[in-house]
Amino acid sequence: MSPDPGEDTNLRGLIESSPDAIVIANPETGAIVEVNQAAEELFGYTQEELRSIDVLALHPADERERYEHLFETHFEQQPAVISQFDDGSTVFAVTADGDRFPVEINAWAIKGEAHDQPLFHGVFRNISERLRRQRELQRQNERLDEFSSVVSHDLRNPLNVAQGRAVLLDQECESEHIDSLQTALYRMEEIVEDTLTLARNGQRVGEMKPVNLVNTIGKCWELVATSAATLEVEDDITIRADPDRARHICENLLRNAVEHGGDDVTVRIGQADEHTIYFEDDGPGIPEDEWDAVFDPGYSSASDGTGLGLAIVQRLAEAHGWDIELTESESGGARFEFTGVGIQ
Repeated sequence: MSPDPGEDTNLRGLIESSPDAIVIANPETGAIVEVNQAAEELFGYTQEELRSIDVLALHPADERERYEHLFETHFEQQPAVISQFDDGSTVFAVTADGDRFPVEINAWAIKGEAHDQPLFHGVFRNISERLRRQRELQRQNERLDEFSSVVSHDLRNPLNVAQGRAVLLDQECESEHIDSLQTALYRMEEIVEDTLTLARNGQRVGEMKPVNLVNTIGKCWELVATSAATLEVEDDITIRADPDRARHICENLLRNAVEHGGDDVTVRIGQADEHTIYFEDDGPGIPEDEWDAVFDPGYSSASDGTGLGLAIVQRLAEAHGWDIELTESESGGARFEFTGVGIQ
């Protein structure tokens, strides 16, 4: 029997304040003693109908014993979040019309004023969309792995052969075409490497470590054809990041600034606030109507660019959970701001 709301105001207040479907049941009998409006909408029963059935009726009838064991086990081990059985198979709920949907149950015990024993408090969430996104992400990762394999082996191997032949050709004879050939092969190698970086490193970062940007940027600056460019590091910044991907971000931004800002460009790196870092230059800048387009693969204002550098920067930032925004620096150049960064 449902507790009197007047006697059990704490229980009623708890469930009515939640936007999620809540089912409260007697752990000994399985009888549902209280539900909220969200449960009525999720399962397709009225609240009165829900209070007249047991909690196992919300799961597939042909697997009742399996769900009964799940219910008993997780009530003993509560609090628990349940979305799978021990074998990895999905937990399902069933609507009044018999439609099945995958569900996550956040379960724990509560004490009801009108009951002698603790009650099962279950928050039910339909996770159909979550599982769809997970499957789609898995398919994307599988396609990226296949693509990376093709680029790495089917393209890079013959490219290496061609580069080696070009070196031998240069040693055996003189031709005005050899320099152009080697330049084209080098550009192909850049495209292959950038494409592999984009495919392999765009996935979500797992473990992050302290990364000192001063040291990382200093090493990257040595590898970039800086010409007469100037580097100014405004703050000593240590962030939480994947070291290799942080280096890729710095390399691409520094190279982009030098390639597009001119021989005497000045590049500045600093901390804007407690969660924001920036890279900016005093070059010619980027027209505002192109600020979104610069992150598209293939976009480049330089004739010899791969068009993948800033796309890589964006993907690697997103893999860390950061947001990146392109604006204008005080001197009129480009300014890239990363927000949501864990700065130590």
